[in-house]
Amino acid sequence: MKILRLQLENFRNYSTYEWIFEDDNTLTVLEGPNGRGKTNLIEAVYTLSLGKSFRTSAPDDQIKWGEDYLRVKGEISADNEKMDLEVFYSRTPRRIKNFKKNQVDLKNSEYFGNLLTVLFHPEDLNMLYLSPSLRRKYMNILLSQTNKKYLSAFSSYKKVLKQRNVLLYEIREAKFKGKDSKLLMDDLEVWNKQLISFGSEIMFYRNKLVEFLNDNLEKIYRDISGKDERVEVEYSTKVIKGDGGRQIETIEQNFADELFNRLARDIRQAKTTAGPHRDDILFYIDGKDINRASSRGEFRTLLLAIKFAEIEFIKEKTGYAPILLLDDVFSELDPTRQIHLIKAIKSCQTIISTTDLSNLSNTFTEAQNITLVKIK
Repeated sequence: MKILRLQLENFRNYSTYEWIFEDDNTLTVLEGPNGRGKTNLIEAVYTLSLGKSFRTSAPDDQIKWGEDYLRVKGEISADNEKMDLEVFYSRTPRRIKNFKKNQVDLKNSEYFGNLLTVLFHPEDLNMLYLSPSLRRKYMNILLSQTNKKYLSAFSSYKKVLKQRNVLLYEIREAKFKGKDSKLLMDDLEVWNKQLISFGSEIMFYRNKLVEFLNDNLEKIYRDISGKDERVEVEYSTKVIKGDGGRQIETIEQNFADELFNRLARDIRQAKTTAGPHRDDILFYIDGKDINRASSRGEFRTLLLAIKFAEIEFIKEKTGYAPILLLDDVFSELDPTRQIHLIKAIKSCQTIISTTDLSNLSNTFTEAQNITLVKIK
């Protein structure tokens, strides 16, 4: 999969911009000072891929100052066929977000997965360090790009979860006021069935992703580190026990049992306290939780290994090599890790931003077919 052309209107600091990627070149390097728009171009490709930014949850932030809309368009090549993709967002006279493929309007869920990308930027380390929500977001983005069933279940689950939590609040208020809550409890059972169905599908595919990581991550990590560390990944959930994640029916039964056991707590707190929205993935090196025993270098090596595994996962599930987006990450890596990153670059079309070409070590010359874009 390759992007052949990128066109912007009112995106960040660009009123209009067009870049045609050279057919023979798989590597594009964006070089220029900070604040000139290098990351904005990488963000534009990411937005064309996922319909949203990795820097902000507010699309208004992406619109050029003083304008009312933005448009990102791209020509994509896959299997020797070309397609046009477009993401449009307007904030006046009302907020509109449109997705198009070959000039045909699509729902967000239909648009997802047409342009496959893997993003690597310095703040990705937060995914390993900080809140479980960042690791859930990582799983959601990767699985939604590669699996329409996951995307559909995830979208439906969020809606059902919101409705269930509203109902839990109403039940709590009814009980507090001494009112009859039987009809509300009957409604809760209906929402529970939907929550269990969609949530179990999410956990099933997340568990398969974790199995993939356990099968592949250790070898990749060892290749980068040059050592023989054991690397393990655990899907941390209240629902799946042992090997119970390999059958959706088993997950559904466990999830139903968990909701039943937590019913009083859920009503008291007016929120759902078990399910994929509370899950996490944990990483271990030599049997130790990385947040308790790993060095900064081990974190960087692990993150690099995860990104390489992500590329392989996308290839396996879709048959396409994703576009690799590297936002000023070479300056964060030592020469050894740069060498391994360059090996990955050779298998994907890659767009790199850097403030100084000298940040890319001499090993950078191993990469072929380079296009240098000066951002002034």
